[in-house]
Formats: sequence, structure tokens, C-alpha cells
Amino acid sequence: MRLLVALLAAAAALPAAEQWLVARAGPFEVYTNAGARAARELLADLEQFRNAFRQVTGKEEVVSVWPIRVVLFESARQAQGYRTGSFELRRDGWAGGLIKGQRPPFAALTRILIDSNLGPLPGEFEQGLEAVFATLAIDRTRVVLGEPPPASERTPAWAKMHLLAVTAEYGGRVRVLLSNLEQGADCVAAYKNAFARSPEEIDRAAAAYAEGGKFELRKLSGAPIDPARDYRVREVAGSLAAVLLADLREREAAQAAYRDVLNRYGATPEALEGLGLYAEAVAAGSTSARCHLEHALRLTDQQGARAALEKAAALNPRWAEPVFRLASLTPDAAEKLRYLRKATQLAPRNSSYWEALAEAALAAKEFTEAGKAWAAAEHAATSPEERERLRLARRRVEAERIAHAEETRRREREEITRLKEKLLENIREAEARVARKNAEAPPGEKVVEWWDDTRPAEKLTGKLAQVDCIGAQARLMIDSSDGKRVQLLIRDATQVVILGGGVQTLGCGPQKPPREVSIEYVPQADAKLKTAGEVKLVEFLQ
Repeated sequence: MRLLVALLAAAAALPAAEQWLVARAGPFEVYTNAGARAARELLADLEQFRNAFRQVTGKEEVVSVWPIRVVLFESARQAQGYRTGSFELRRDGWAGGLIKGQRPPFAALTRILIDSNLGPLPGEFEQGLEAVFATLAIDRTRVVLGEPPPASERTPAWAKMHLLAVTAEYGGRVRVLLSNLEQGADCVAAYKNAFARSPEEIDRAAAAYAEGGKFELRKLSGAPIDPARDYRVREVAGSLAAVLLADLREREAAQAAYRDVLNRYGATPEALEGLGLYAEAVAAGSTSARCHLEHALRLTDQQGARAALEKAAALNPRWAEPVFRLASLTPDAAEKLRYLRKATQLAPRNSSYWEALAEAALAAKEFTEAGKAWAAAEHAATSPEERERLRLARRRVEAERIAHAEETRRREREEITRLKEKLLENIREAEARVARKNAEAPPGEKVVEWWDDTRPAEKLTGKLAQVDCIGAQARLMIDSSDGKRVQLLIRDATQVVILGGGVQTLGCGPQKPPREVSIEYVPQADAKLKTAGEVKLVEFLQ
């Protein structure tokens, strides 16, 4: 067994000894020992694929959370022992191998772009997109969508998406359908908005389309790419080439290849990360976001873990996981909500992130946000069982929201009642003082409680239409005799004299029926309360 592992490690080292080059564009990185032209041409095809995905889905910018690294081998012999024709997430990027002249695995690449750019979609639509893009035909700037696969691979999901994305009748509107679905619209509304058809009508049309066997092709607008002019090719260090080759190995062979890199090139952070030695990789200067996150998860020091997670988030701002993990390290409810909101924005397809946001919002009594988060979690669920569990949780939140809203309304009613009673109490005290002084005054002399106020008063006659109680203050709305509505403020009820009508007439709310009043007030506008002056005396005339 040891001899086999040693032989595999030696085999892994052979291609890396050759000259390796890299060309980059968008999320794609093409590494090759097959020459600069081969790297540029493959990169151009990958960018044409990305442009085609953009046109069909309607996304202005198509990105990948992780770099997509393609190792392009000169020949099948050189590629022996390496994974080709597929992609796997290794270390801090997608790793896949291709042989010169081999067709890129567009279905796998479509899956990567769906996960990075689209919100949750029903499974049949995602499967349909993968199947339709699997046969994408690219000849420089000529891009054709819709080449039918073998009959055995023409699934119902493929037939429906081929009808909707490729045919002249529907293709121009499929992006509207996808946008509606990823935002949570039900199928009935999404189909109606996109095609003015019901789901049943589309299903029947897709079945007839598949049975007819005559499939259209859709010519897409190719990006104006000149590989020789647009892509710069650089040499790759032997240590990096060796690590990228190790990424294409499996299990024991991969471990042996990473160790061989360390033996040949020293403490390379990429090889250390490949071996799972995250602390050593960080110490060696790793720039891998995944490495820093894995290091954080192994730290018992919370401050150190937080710093490592913040580093991971900075190294890959599109990756939601370090942001999500940071939420669990903060005791502050508001900060936790901020982290979780950002995590769900970065990864709207992750139902567990939405569920955590819902729970945090619920704990903070943010019931509206909690309800929306539960709905989003249910929308992002990937199985009927998970969807049902989240639906029941959403019901619980809604019940708590209703109970909380009712309790809030009850407290508000009690506070309004208390304020009304306080205002009436103040008015009664002022009226009683006037009554006592009138009883003590000489016959024929009316006593009015007053105070020294040098500000001149004005007089207003009209009908008192409404009294708004505002804490210990009150706002009077008077329809004056000249047809204008005037709003006046009682700032302190103990300093206002009320004559002729009884305190009950100043009850809060609309005055039914409105009473004729004469009011003396000091002009002094209050912009916040929209009043024109402060009331000093109110006399009811009837």
C-alpha cells in the first residue's frame, strides 16, 4: 500500500515539472500545460457560456461565490489518474480537469451559476436549466442553445425548459418566469406574468412539444471576444501547479500529493490547507477564506475565532458562511440580526440561514420580520418534510405576532384612557378653583382665575369640532365663523379657564355635536403640533 501511495505521489509530480500557464476572466481560471492558445480558447468558450446564462436568466451580472479552476491537460495520457469532466469544491475553489479538445461540463457549470446567482426555484426548473445548457454549442462568437440530447435523456424537466427557454414563442420571457419564481411567487402567478398561461396549459404544451420530436434552436448573442487580444496568459509557479493537480486527486492519493508538495516546496499554505492543517496554513500566510473559517471553528478562544471569521469574510465577501458564524458569537441582539440579514442576502437559497434570522427576529419581538424570514425559509426548503416543518413554525410565529399586537393595542388603549382622565382631572381642578373664588367674591362681581402674562391675547369664535389628547396636552380644532379651521394648543390645563359648559364638553375626540365657543389665546405657532397659539380661556356660548 505504501509503495502504491509513493508511486501516485511521484506520478502527481511529473506534470507539474512542465511549464504551466494560467489565463483568467470573470470567475474562470484556466491552468494548462497545453500552451497559451489552448488556454485562451477554452477561457473564451467559458465566458461565452456565462454570457448565454446571463441572457436566458436575465441577470445583469453573473458571478460565482468561488473561483472556477479548470486544469487543461495536453493529452489523455497526461490526465490519467486525475478527475476530469466534473467539478468539486476543493480548498477555496471549484476544481475540475479537462483534456484538450474535450467539451466543458456545461451542466455542472450551470449548477454552480444557479447556486451563486439565482434565488430558490422549484427543482424541475433547476434541473431543466442544467439539461438545456448541457448541450450548449459554441463556435467562437456563435452560440446556439437547444441542441437536443439523446432520446433517453429527454426528461420532462428538459422538455419544459427547452420549450420555455429556447422556442420563439416563450424564450424571450423565460427570465420573467424565473424572476417571479425566485422571489417566491406561486406558479400560477409566475406563469401568468410571464406567458399569460396557466401551469396546466404550459404542462400540456411541454408534453405535446416533447412528443412531437421537433425541437427549435435559439441563437444567442455571442460576446465580442477575441481570445488573443482579450486574455493575458501568465506563467504559474511549480508549487501552485502541483497543488492544483493534487486538488484533482481523490482521498489517499490527494493526501500523498499534498505531502509531496510540502517535501518539494516547503510550507506552502495551499498544500497545508489541503491536508487539513489549517492553523499551520494560516501561520504560513494563507489567503483562503475557507482555511480561515476552518481555523476559526477549531479555536476555543472566542476573540480569536471572531478575528478569523472576520478575516474569512473579508477574503471572500460573496461567501455567507463566515458572516452567519459571526452571528453566533455576538450577544448583542441588534448585531446578531445585522449579521443574519447579510447572510441571507448573500445566500438566499439557504433555508437554515433564514430560519436562524426568523428565530433571532422572534426573540427581538420583530414579528413582521420573523414572519417574512419564516416564509423565505419555507420557500428555500429543499424537501417536502423540511417545508412542512417550516410552515408549522411560521404558523406559530403568526399566532405570537397576533397576540403581541393585541397586547400592544390593549396597552395603548389603557394609556389613552389614563391621559384622558388626567386631562379631565386637571380641568376639574381649574374649574373648582374658579368656582370657589366666585363664591367668595362680592355680589355682582365675577372672578376669573388668571395669571401675569405680558403676551397679548387674541379672541376666536366658532365651533369646537374636536379635541386631540396628546399626553398632558390637548389640541383643539375650531371651525371659525369665517369658515377656516384653526388648531390651538392647551399646553397646561391647570392654566386654562373654562366657562359655561362643564368639563365633560372637553372630552377627547370628535365633539358631538360641535359647540359654539369663544376662545382667548396667545398667538404662538407650534410647527410640530401644527397649532397657531396657546389657549388661555374657553367659554361655551350654548
